[in-house]
Amino acid sequence: MKSLETLRETPHISVSSLGMYLRCPRKWRLHYVERAEASHRSIGLVFGHAWHELIANLLVQRQQGQPLVPSELHEYFSQALRRELESDGPPILFDDDEDEDALRTIGGRMLDAFLERVPLPDRVLHVELPFRLELFDPETGEALPMPLIGAIDAVVESSRRRELWELKSGKKRWAQDAVLYDFQPTAYRMALRARSARRESTVDADLKLIVTTKAKTPDVQIERLVRGDDDERDLAETAASIIRAVRVGCFYPRRSFFCGTCEYADVCR
Repeated sequence: MKSLETLRETPHISVSSLGMYLRCPRKWRLHYVERAEASHRSIGLVFGHAWHELIANLLVQRQQGQPLVPSELHEYFSQALRRELESDGPPILFDDDEDEDALRTIGGRMLDAFLERVPLPDRVLHVELPFRLELFDPETGEALPMPLIGAIDAVVESSRRRELWELKSGKKRWAQDAVLYDFQPTAYRMALRARSARRESTVDADLKLIVTTKAKTPDVQIERLVRGDDDERDLAETAASIIRAVRVGCFYPRRSFFCGTCEYADVCR
């Protein structure tokens, strides 16, 4: 399988791009079509990248049989956060009463909560496993013009049972509707089946969502997810509908609380 960076070099869709269109079609146009200049970067996104890098590193250490040293993991997060803060791009919009030191402290507390609450797997099979999925329009049966590309956060085994992990950070726990209708684990399920088909073997796996909250007293939400054929149809139908809407130039603005922190708010108006 090619690397995620290589796969992304060709025209494609992703779960995040579908989510952006559903939240605001005009933002999708500004971001993907017009390549508008963003006014800022969200600190939530910057922090999330550093957090994701930390947990990926933790799992790689587990995969390699290395002992997990909390102090070293804390330092790794500090360095990952610094890299994200210093990366090229628009200025970062911090939330109230937040700065690098505060975020480093919060990240350390989140790490401690994660290590305490999340049972580490017996085996780590893959971290950031890239995938490329051909989707088909449920109405016509035709292949969509662009594949869905992404990466499974982690593939692990616990008690001889395979699990696909989706790892998130956020200000609060996910609401039940987000847990039920998140497209990412649906794509994971489809990607695992496609991978099994290429290897001419059948592999089943459980789906697990792990959300660590970015708070002074972090919480860890662990959800065992169920996805089925109807969910896969919803994903394919949504992707097909969005591609059709994009082709005919359907880019209406969707006003919501997201507008207050949108990086394209000025150019949108």
